[in-house]
Formats: sequence, structure tokens, C-alpha cells
Amino acid sequence: MEQRHPPIDFTQLPGPYEAWKLGVICGDTGSGKTSALHTVSTFYELHGLPWQTEPPIAAGNTAICSYPELHGGDVKSISLKFQAVAMHSLPTRVKPFHVLSQGERERFLLATSLKEGQLGSIGDDRFAMVDAETAHSLCTGLHRYLCQHDCGRILLATCKKSVLPFLQPDFVIELLPDKAVVHRNGHGISALTSPMRPMVSINTAVERFAGGPGGGWRGPEESLDDMPLQSRTGQRIPGASVREEFQVSVGLDECTAAVSKAFDHPFDGSIKQKCFRLKPEALSFSWSIGAIIGPSGSGKSTNLKNFGQGLPFQWDPAKSVWDQLPYGDKKKLLEAVTLGEAAARRSYDQLSAGERSLAQLARSLCSNGSVITVDEFTSLLDRHRAYQVCTKIHPFIMERGIQLVVAGCHKDIADWLRVNWVFEADSGELLQVQDFTVGSPPPRIAVSFEVPKIDLVMRRLETSTRSRNIFASHFEAHHYMDGLLPTGLYGQLIRTTSGELVAFHAVSAQPGQIHNAMRESRLVVLPPWQGYGIGPRASTLAAELIVASGMRLFCKTSQEALGSHRSKAPYLWRPTTTNGKPMTASLSEGFTRKRKREAKRLEGDVVDNIDVEPPVFDADCVACVRERDGVRRAGRPPKHTCGRAPKAPLDNDVAHRRPVVRRVCYSHEYIGPGRHQQKGPVEDVNEEELKASTMLKLMTTEQIPEMAEIVLV
Repeated sequence: MEQRHPPIDFTQLPGPYEAWKLGVICGDTGSGKTSALHTVSTFYELHGLPWQTEPPIAAGNTAICSYPELHGGDVKSISLKFQAVAMHSLPTRVKPFHVLSQGERERFLLATSLKEGQLGSIGDDRFAMVDAETAHSLCTGLHRYLCQHDCGRILLATCKKSVLPFLQPDFVIELLPDKAVVHRNGHGISALTSPMRPMVSINTAVERFAGGPGGGWRGPEESLDDMPLQSRTGQRIPGASVREEFQVSVGLDECTAAVSKAFDHPFDGSIKQKCFRLKPEALSFSWSIGAIIGPSGSGKSTNLKNFGQGLPFQWDPAKSVWDQLPYGDKKKLLEAVTLGEAAARRSYDQLSAGERSLAQLARSLCSNGSVITVDEFTSLLDRHRAYQVCTKIHPFIMERGIQLVVAGCHKDIADWLRVNWVFEADSGELLQVQDFTVGSPPPRIAVSFEVPKIDLVMRRLETSTRSRNIFASHFEAHHYMDGLLPTGLYGQLIRTTSGELVAFHAVSAQPGQIHNAMRESRLVVLPPWQGYGIGPRASTLAAELIVASGMRLFCKTSQEALGSHRSKAPYLWRPTTTNGKPMTASLSEGFTRKRKREAKRLEGDVVDNIDVEPPVFDADCVACVRERDGVRRAGRPPKHTCGRAPKAPLDNDVAHRRPVVRRVCYSHEYIGPGRHQQKGPVEDVNEEELKASTMLKLMTTEQIPEMAEIVLV
């Protein structure tokens, strides 16, 4: 391979016999990262450190979790490797390879390279086709996996310097225009005994929780009206998209069975994926440039096909890129895409990954069609080069009088490209932009190993209806259970200081024999923000506010990681008598079926296709009034205990109902200290102080009343 990078001083790199696990080569587009990756890997290979080759991926209906290249016969390692590459979406893990997005494919290939042994692995721009948040989550998971497992050495190349604090590599080779600088990290992966996690703080504006009628969270209200799709002002167009469902089937085996355990229904090999499709009639206004923005796997390429996306151009390796551009003024075309003439005089195979994307962009602009589509627009470029491309291609499009539709995972392209509309593929929202000023260029980022900080804000949602609506529109797609939402759902929204959605948390009333208690009903962290411990922090913070308000909080979850986290903190979470027991249905589903069954019994109707004789007594049977401490219990489903009511069989085994998987659930009650509303962020608690303050509560574990079965999804 032709050497196109500045000379590297190999004496500053770790020696062949030194302990190192991860090295990174970073630089701008066209700086020679791919060439440097080949040079450095060859240097170590000549000194006895071999590298593994990328395994071929066979096509078919095999789920990616079933590939031997991934698990190597160890089924237990599947979940760990998917978490290491930020593939947190459970349905994605059972998809076949051919339906994955480009960003998901790159992450899967990175997961297949995480093998124990002496063979090292090489990856070129594995973080390119994902948004910044997903890239940071990926690097955090990869850092944690390499710290906890004895894998072969990994050498990566990237143009994103922002991932280095999350990745914490042992060394970085920074490619500058005139030299290559080697940065050694004294706190790299090989020097750590435990993973280094980013510092997360949650600043809450919630004051307390009020029980009873009209109760709920108290404090400033959260609103999505001030959450822009981008930094520009514009008009949201209602009803601009429709949610469609795509179905694909995979083969069943031991691996798919292990992954599908988290579902609350039997997995039959059928995967249903929902995504928003932009309605053509929604673009009834005049426009020149549009953008489809969204994270990896949100349906950007699917929506782009609706505008007539064609097959990628097949480059002839015997000819230069210049000779394969059918355009009159080629210099003007290359200037618009910022591809130098010297690079264009080479063949396509001799270009770097970023330069190839620019060549593809130039070839697309040669089209004679009225609408030009570009997928993964500027994804393979550093953000400074992306800014230059956007600012130069805009006047080129306006001069030609054509329409351009781009799709990408970076939201900044909408500002820099000065689009007329932007479609959020993840939420299905369309914004008609009314501000056409050029956005600010990205800041220059220096190589840094400082532990990153993540600042979040948690605020309440004003009503139960709004909580259910926001959950359905933004979080339901990342929630894999079928339990019904409670009527009284008191939600909180967690966002970054810049307004990005992060997580959703909600509680509801705890029916049963426990007085003045709430239950945790929903806890969903969006995939790009998983792996930082945000879920347990948000749950603990909500529990502290509820306890400070004089109430109790019970939580039940089937997620093993969250349940294990609570079990390891007995000074905060106390297990109940239902902890570790299997459960077949959610509380709301069970009560709904029971109410319907009892109502039909009193009316002499049919119960689940089974004829039942009408009762011979009034509905208000005095003998069945159940009392506790002399007070009639309210809110219970109708149930007669006098023995005169005809018994109706339970409907759990009726053939027409879908069977429900029995999942082992983790059930706990929060027993830690309460927290009133405070100013400033919520940091990690002092565990020693909490252990001392809750020692008395730990001694009364056996006295905990058995809580009703609930499901935290």
C-alpha cells in the first residue's frame, strides 16, 4: 500500500513485548489513517504479533447472535459482546445480517473481532456511521470489555477525536499535516484493574411526590415544545409520517433462545420492526434541499428509497476517478465536494475511506435526475471537512436548480447545509425550516484522556396523559414487553443540558395491602445512552424523592443487570418475598382480565367462551364485604367470598390466548434515605454512610409484606 501519512517514530510506541491492549490512529480526512494503520500493523506483525483477518459473513436467515464468529461456542458471551459495541437493542441482536443498517454492520464486525487469544484485530473507522452519542456509548462499552477480558490487541483508526476520553486507549497516533505525534496514556486500559466509567450527574428540578387524588410529582413541568430537531426555528408539520411495520424471519437455535429471554412472549423467529415513513404529500411546499436525520437503524435508508435512490456506482479500478466523472466542469464539481484534483487522478481503490465517500458524492451529483439522493452524507468525514462540504455544495445545488435529499446520523449537517426541511426518522417528526443562515463551524478538539462528564436534567411531566403520550412516541419502540400502561402514570423525562432525550422514568399507584406505596412502572434508557448506569441512578433518585415525601416505593424488573445492581446494594434496596420468583403477567393485565371476568359473571354472560350460570344473589353481597381494621377496603376488584357465587375457571390456559413466558424477576423495596429537592447535581452517594444509616432496616428483612406482582419494563 502506498504510504500517504507522515513518518511515525516507532521508538515512541509500546514495544512488541510491552503490555498494551488498544491503540488508536486518529486524523482528519485524507491524512493517511488507513495507510498508517497498515504501516503500524505491519511493524508489530514483523515482531511476532499476528493479526486476525475479517471473517466472511454468510447471507441467509441466520440471526447475527448465532454466528460462530461472534460467540465461538460460548453462548454466555453473546450479550457481553453486543454490549461492548453498543448494540443494546434486543430485537437487533436476532436480526439477520442483510437487514442491518451500515452502522449496525460495522459494530457487529467489531464485535466478532473481540476474541481471546494472541491474535490481534484491526478496524478502520468502525465509529464513522453512528451518531456521536452512540459512538461514545460504544467506546465506553469497548473500554469496559477490554478491561475485564483477556483479548488480543486491537488497533483502530478514526477521525473522531471526541471518542478518545471514552475509549481510554494505551496510545494514540495523531496524524497532523506535517508530522505524526504519539500520545501515551498512563491510565490506559492495560494499566487499569477496573473499568473507568464517565462521570454522570443528574440535576433534578422535581421537588417531591404527592399521593392521593390529584397527586403526582411536584416541580417545574417538562415540555417537548422547546426540544428542536435542530438548532433552527421552523414549523412542525403534523401527521407528516406513518408508522409502518416490516417483518423478517430467522432460524431458531440455542443462541436466539438465550437472547429472546428478555421478551415476555415466545420468540417464534419472526421479527417485526417498526419505522416511520415520510408521506410524500407532506412536502407540499417548495423546497431544494432536505435532510433525513436519525441514529443508526432508525430507517433513514428506507425513507431515502422513497425519493428514488439508485444503486451505487461501480468504479472501474483500471481508471481514475477523474475519468469516470461525466460532468462538463470537473474542477468545479470537485471543488464543490472538496476533493482535490490530485486525489481524483488516482483510482477509486487507492483513495481513503473518506475520499471514497467524496468521490461517490461527486458521482451522484453527475446524475441528470430531478432529485439526487445521498446516503450516509459526510458520515465518513471529520466534522471540519463535513462543514466545508456542506457550505460549498449548497450554492452548487442552488445554481443547478435540482433537489437534493441527504441522509445521515449527524444532526449538524442540517444546520450547515441550510436545508428546507428535516425529517427525524426516529420520532417521525417533520420540520419545515425557516432559518437559512449558515451554522457555526465545529470546534477543534485536541487529543485528551480526561475522564468525560455527562450532565443530565430530570423534570416531571405535567399529566398522566402526557406521560403516556411521550412514552408511546419516543420510548415505546425501545421497550420490549407487552404490559399495558397504567392509567395513573406519573412520568419524568431525563435529557441532556442541550435538550437531547436520554431516558424516561414513571411510577404508578401500588394496589394491594401496602398502604401509601408506589411502584416503579417504566424505566427506559435510549440505546445511545445505555452503559453509563443512568437507569439505576434515575431509579434511585426517584425513590429518594418518594421516600422523602413519606411514601414507599417497590420495584420489580426482569432485567438481570438492573436486578443484580439492586441486589448488590442492600443498604439501598431490600429484596421482597417475590424476589427471584417467576412471573407470568403484568399487574395491570391480570387485574384487567379479572375485572372483565367478574363483570361478565355478574351479568350471566360468557367468560372466555365458557358459559356461566347467572348468580342468584345481588351484586352487593353483604357477606362478601372484606374489612381491615374496621374499614372497608376500596379499590379492590369485585370478588365474592361467601361461597354462593358460581366459580368461573381462570382464563390463563385458554387456547386462544397467547402464551406468556415465565420470567425470573427481581423484586425490591427502596429503604435508603429520602432526598428532598436540592440545588446542584446528584452525584454518587456515600455508601459507608448509607450502610450505617440503614443497618436497622436490614435486620427486619423477614418482616417485609409480600408485594403484589408487578412488572418493571
